[in-house]
Amino acid sequence: MNNRFKALPQISATAVSLTTALISFIILLPVAALIHQSIVEYLPFSQHVIDDTFSGIVDTVLSDYISNSLLVVSGSLIFACIFAIAPAWWCAHYEFKGRKYLQWLMIFPLAIPAYISAYIYTDMLDYAGPIQSSLRLVFQWQGPQDYWFPDIRNIWGASLMLGLALYPYIFLLLRNAFEQRSQSLTQAAQLMGASERKIFWTIHLPIARPALAIGCTLVAMESLADYGTVQLFAISTLTTAIYDSWLVYGSLSSAAKISCLTLLFVLTLIGLEKNSRKKQQNFDSRSAKPFPKVYANKTKTAFIWLFCSTVIALGFAIPLITLISYCIDYWVENINGDILTHSKSTFILAAIAASIACLLALLLNSQQRFNPSKSNQAKLSLSSLGYAIPGTVLAIGILIPFTQLDIWLNTFIQSLGYEKVGLIFSGTTFALILAFVIRFSAISNGNIQAAYKQMPPNLDDASTLLKAGRLKTFRKIHLPIMTPAIVSAFLLVFIEVVKELPASLLLRPFNFETLATYVYQFASDEQLEHAASGALLIIVVSLLPILLLSRSQKMH
Repeated sequence: MNNRFKALPQISATAVSLTTALISFIILLPVAALIHQSIVEYLPFSQHVIDDTFSGIVDTVLSDYISNSLLVVSGSLIFACIFAIAPAWWCAHYEFKGRKYLQWLMIFPLAIPAYISAYIYTDMLDYAGPIQSSLRLVFQWQGPQDYWFPDIRNIWGASLMLGLALYPYIFLLLRNAFEQRSQSLTQAAQLMGASERKIFWTIHLPIARPALAIGCTLVAMESLADYGTVQLFAISTLTTAIYDSWLVYGSLSSAAKISCLTLLFVLTLIGLEKNSRKKQQNFDSRSAKPFPKVYANKTKTAFIWLFCSTVIALGFAIPLITLISYCIDYWVENINGDILTHSKSTFILAAIAASIACLLALLLNSQQRFNPSKSNQAKLSLSSLGYAIPGTVLAIGILIPFTQLDIWLNTFIQSLGYEKVGLIFSGTTFALILAFVIRFSAISNGNIQAAYKQMPPNLDDASTLLKAGRLKTFRKIHLPIMTPAIVSAFLLVFIEVVKELPASLLLRPFNFETLATYVYQFASDEQLEHAASGALLIIVVSLLPILLLSRSQKMH
């Protein structure tokens, strides 16, 4: 198979190889820049002055940043597992009225950014909010000294908001894993007198452990990368520390060092997940006959719907209804030219980034298809590295080389006798698009790689026998077959760009807002009511790829 398409001109193959190598270099550049910026001042013969900002952070608040980050991640995982594990099992194990609709509804909270829910619940549960005001009116309480009410503005409140927004990752993966459970193992346990609860904890959940590990890793990575929610709740984490180091203290070196520390956390999470996935062969029983669903009685059906409806209401329905009420109450503020301007610029950016990400994925995956090798596979793997990098970390990694490039370019132009041109790379949408492409290329790669794996190799062999070149084979055979996967990849990257907040906050040009930054600015000023239409637009756009995702999971 490696000798296919020998008729391809060597210069074309070389050009493609060099292009993919350049793509891999660009994707690795932010990480390399972070590491270099972190250690350059300590290198021999370095002309960089040692920045004492990071030393001050280490001596005072770094331990708080780390402990808060760990607590937020741990809390998010706890809540996400509570919301996801039992519903995933019920939807996979039982047959009950409305099960198909419930499976879809359980994914909808993924469309609500956590910082939007955080603002809504904070406003609702605060002392002046409708709930406490109603309680004081009913019970004739005069002030906070007369009663106790939980405070949501803390680590556990932030974890709850993140858990509500991220649990669908675990739900989707676990539901699919539970669908593949072994009938023979269950029957053997039943013959030994094991109860249904014991069978679940000793057989089904351990078998699904790799899927649970992947889902938990995704939730942990997203929680660690979150900026909007923890900032609204005034919780200092590694992500907020990166942001403050650069924009408050003006120390790029400190931001780079904290970014490297955050990357170390991410790599640890990925390592733990891969180690768990290696053990999947010890538990995989998909070759066994699937177990038929058990019909749930009315009492169990009612309990399932009560629990899941509560989760859906907290994660999706209440924030959505609140935003709609904001739009109605503040109609004039929500229907203005700013919303249209920011929506247009956001969708253009998202379309450009999604198109580039899909083109790169097609290029890398087709090269591996036509000429499979360890080198091409390594390039493909590297191109998916960006999704593991938190948006704030990636933004700092891009700012470092681009800022230096702007300095060099302006110095060179001045040496020629011309005036400085200002920021070209670091202060324009170019840096923003690059960050989006690097961060979300893994999504387009995953979709297109899956489509290629489902494509029989004999199609390529038949094309070779007909003496068709690589380009014609790709255009006439591969592209038509992969069109649905390409559309799906485009939509998924598009919505991720629309929702991305941390990278947009750091890299956006002056006087430029995306929908996410526009909504967040109002939320941080406690005026989300004036940007509710923007938040609703993010949610509506997010629902389309979520529905596609649920269909790809074969929910039946």
